[in-house]
Amino acid sequence: MNRSSIYDSHRQSWQTFLLELKSIRHQFGSIIVVPGNHDQICEYMSDQCKSEMANIGAILLINSGVNILLGEPVKNDKTRSLSFWGVPHTPPFYSWFFQGYDMAMHTNNIAAATNVLICHGPPYSILDTVGPVPSHTLQTSDHLGCRELFERCQNLPNLKAVFFGHIHSSHGEDHRNGVNYFNCSILGERYERRYHPITTSISLNHECKIVG
Repeated sequence: MNRSSIYDSHRQSWQTFLLELKSIRHQFGSIIVVPGNHDQICEYMSDQCKSEMANIGAILLINSGVNILLGEPVKNDKTRSLSFWGVPHTPPFYSWFFQGYDMAMHTNNIAAATNVLICHGPPYSILDTVGPVPSHTLQTSDHLGCRELFERCQNLPNLKAVFFGHIHSSHGEDHRNGVNYFNCSILGERYERRYHPITTSISLNHECKIVG
């Protein structure tokens, strides 16, 4: 199946998603979306997806970043903004999309100024273990996160929070070395809705409320 066919076959669900985001856009100062291993449409037609997301006033990050101003801009005041970076790739796992066979290629590009990192999968050893699932290859003690992502997080001097999902049964939060980590999964391992969305505040020299 070529890329156009894949895009067309998933366009209806993509358009539904865009309409849902558009309907709640007025409730938030900004909406940032980072795709993941189910989002083939974003991998194969990334430019078009970014454009359509921008048309509804939202931001699609695919190994890229954005600075969000907090409140009205003040002349020469660089503290009133948050720097976001989005990484959709995860280490290879079955035949999904955004598979990072060289994860360092993506993690090394995360901007040093990043305050908030949004990635589809977790860093290694942080909220990355799977619950009981019908599998002969995974144990509940196995860490499924990305080692390269973990290492990069240790070297981002301005990092305040990391948001991710992917490992459904490890929903929750952790705090390490001054950084808050959030597994924002809302589905269980069998794709049933199980958890509530996470809401938190991030404080630099100001406070910013973020819904994950």
